[in-house]
Amino acid sequence: MSDSEVGAAHRLLAGLGISDAAESLYLSLLDGELHAADAEDPALSELIEADLAAVADGVVNPRSAARALRDLEKRYREDARRAETAALELDLLEQGGRHPVETTRSPQRAIAMFNQLFATARAEFRGMDRAPYLTSSGKQASMQAESLRRGVRHRALYEMASLHEPAYFRVVAESIRQGEQARFVDRLPFRMLLADETTALILRSDADDGVVATRITDTEVVATFGALFEQLWRTAVPMPRALSAEEALPHNRELVWALASGMTDEAIARQTGMSLRTVARRIAELNRLLGAQSRFQLGMQAVRLGWLPQADDASDVP
Repeated sequence: MSDSEVGAAHRLLAGLGISDAAESLYLSLLDGELHAADAEDPALSELIEADLAAVADGVVNPRSAARALRDLEKRYREDARRAETAALELDLLEQGGRHPVETTRSPQRAIAMFNQLFATARAEFRGMDRAPYLTSSGKQASMQAESLRRGVRHRALYEMASLHEPAYFRVVAESIRQGEQARFVDRLPFRMLLADETTALILRSDADDGVVATRITDTEVVATFGALFEQLWRTAVPMPRALSAEEALPHNRELVWALASGMTDEAIARQTGMSLRTVARRIAELNRLLGAQSRFQLGMQAVRLGWLPQADDASDVP
């Protein structure tokens, strides 16, 4: 091992909190020196605690530096995350206290709420994603990736229109690649983020295009928003099916409208000029794409996807 290599390793170990004595012992082990195990040696105890050394047959052996350093790095990242979470909590307390419901128009405070929500989720993070946005897509993706590495489950609802916006769709696709579960609906009522069953953050735009953020920690209210998310989730369309469904619409628009009007397969066949077998096959394909088990469910999914107008919009259809 060259002097430069020793120096680099020395600086790295010191930066990770290993004492000078333990560092010297570790570097000598890497250089091939033999050391008998001494239970009273604090430097050896420190190396064993840090998983940088092990004792076999009374002889001290160095452990894999790369693996040990990765473990140490993970430990320090977890400590840093806990410190960041505590700092965000204290920041919120110092700026006004923890209230069951708190609304702010301050962008800085809204971002602190947003960051705190990501940092404190332990089991599951749920989101209804639409404008307005507080941070860049890159910043949110980075926070989500760290959350997923901690084992937090992520589920998100998106609007179908996002499938047609290339830049936005790339962000959605990257989130899914990282491990997020995503489904699509025609419209979302507002932007909402849920951390476990403890905290909700509602984001909306005001009349001046500013962001209004409402942070809720009342468990009963959070449970209500959670129930809304789950209801939408059950009827939403998964990502691959959403893409296939969007591609299928131009070829099936007349069929969807015919089904919505209550026409039988025989009547549809006569109107479209298709054979009865072809009509039955295309209806079966639509049921599969939209996850429908009946004509009624197929119609409901078509409305949710924006293929058919909702009841209160019917009067606007020419």
